[in-house]
Amino acid sequence: MKFKTLLFAVILFLPSVSYSQEGSEYLPDIDGVLKTKAEYDLDNMMLRFEVRNARFGARGRINGYFSYRAELDLSDEGRIKMLDAYVRFEPVSRLSFFMGQRKIPFSTDYMRNPAENIFANRSFLAKYINDGMRDIGFYVNYRTAGAFPVDMTLGAVNGTGNNNPQWIEKPNLAARVTAGRDDGFRIAGNAYMGEAINKIHLRMYGAEARYTAGNLFLETEYVYRGWSDTSSVRRHDDGWYIHGYYNFEVKNEMLRLISPTARYDKMGGSIFGGNTEADRLTLGVNFGFEPKQFTAEIRVNYENYFRKSLPIHTDKLTLEFIAKF
Repeated sequence: MKFKTLLFAVILFLPSVSYSQEGSEYLPDIDGVLKTKAEYDLDNMMLRFEVRNARFGARGRINGYFSYRAELDLSDEGRIKMLDAYVRFEPVSRLSFFMGQRKIPFSTDYMRNPAENIFANRSFLAKYINDGMRDIGFYVNYRTAGAFPVDMTLGAVNGTGNNNPQWIEKPNLAARVTAGRDDGFRIAGNAYMGEAINKIHLRMYGAEARYTAGNLFLETEYVYRGWSDTSSVRRHDDGWYIHGYYNFEVKNEMLRLISPTARYDKMGGSIFGGNTEADRLTLGVNFGFEPKQFTAEIRVNYENYFRKSLPIHTDKLTLEFIAKF
């Protein structure tokens, strides 16, 4: 498996060598994210250093109708993974068809790349509720124009997970609708249903709201997940977060942005029914060294847990370096 992934990495970057010699229009754009951090466990007085992500990818356009994306992570929590690998066909403006592997379009926070996660550690929704929702499938996306655009995506996937093309009787189905612009007020709704490992009759629903005004960013999201286990026992869990930041622009040759951040998130069997397994408050400051946010940053985070369900849920101090290229 590791050999195949490394072979994929070689194939991924070969075009940048061969096509650059020919000056071809097929020359891909190479991008990547490096995310490294140091964490201090305040409960157990322990320290660790980690390379959380080392992503490299390529995207490009064949002609006016076909484009592509390929990406891998050399260190996704210490493992090598093939991530995005799809072809996009856009026959007319604002209508696109995708075939291949990508994150299932469900939850804005889950779909963010590591550099854009805002915090050093992901939300409970992204880490637990939506984890593993990268799959191989087919998607249709349509975007309207106007002052209040609507973006709609429908998809069918194997439901077998990352880079796992097993035969299936019927695909899992996904749907996502967003309404609004990136600046101002935006809402979104998500749905996903089908089967998963040890989960029968899986149903997931999510709702989101975002507001941006100048340098202010506020966002909240709720996700419900229900399923039957292998003993046909009906189970469910859910999660919610609210987070935000404010960008203070700095007129300095080195430092460009100072962004105080705050997040409160929780998860459990029923967070609004009194069954919360874990909740925490995260406070931080992001220091940006490029005018474009989430490009070159140093982040300092403090996490305080009020309830904890796992041994890894400990109060932490985190120092993180981010480089996106």
